[in-house]
Amino acid sequence: MTLMKDTKQDIIAKQFQKHFEHFGYKKTSVDDVAKALNMSKKTIYQYFNSKEKVFYYIVSGVAQMLSKKMEKQLEKFSTNKEKLNQFITIIFKETKRWIKKGNDAFEFKYKYDIAELAFQEAYDQLLRKIIEDGMKQKEFEKQSLDVIISHIHGIISESMKLLHTNPSLNIEKDVERSIMKLIL
Repeated sequence: MTLMKDTKQDIIAKQFQKHFEHFGYKKTSVDDVAKALNMSKKTIYQYFNSKEKVFYYIVSGVAQMLSKKMEKQLEKFSTNKEKLNQFITIIFKETKRWIKKGNDAFEFKYKYDIAELAFQEAYDQLLRKIIEDGMKQKEFEKQSLDVIISHIHGIISESMKLLHTNPSLNIEKDVERSIMKLIL
């Protein structure tokens, strides 16, 4: 996980990231990061008012990068149904890769809700476009976009929780079928 910019906010976030990866989320303190950066806690709090905000900032950056990468991958598919199936496949593939990589030091399990929100927000625009285009092109049943998106987020979210408890589960096809039942 790397951030691209070098603003003061990003420098602080990068240091937090190093601490999260080395010591874990719970053992990382603002005091330790401030000391490592040779800056005051007050300066850090000007940019991030909590450790949770820094965590969200870091995870959100990663999620945005993955979303852009996914958007490019989906361009090669001609139908929205194919795009949606591939969208689901990529999300599960990336999640399994992350779990296998062993990013326990980052301790997503302690702040799963923050990580989930960051990824959901990053992917939301892309998901909305796929569903909306599918409805316009009559591939998907015309329904309330917000309700469908909410249901899809719920299905994916609950499936991700299952995956985190048992990474060997192969539930992607079940998720695809559940989502397709909603929109076809």
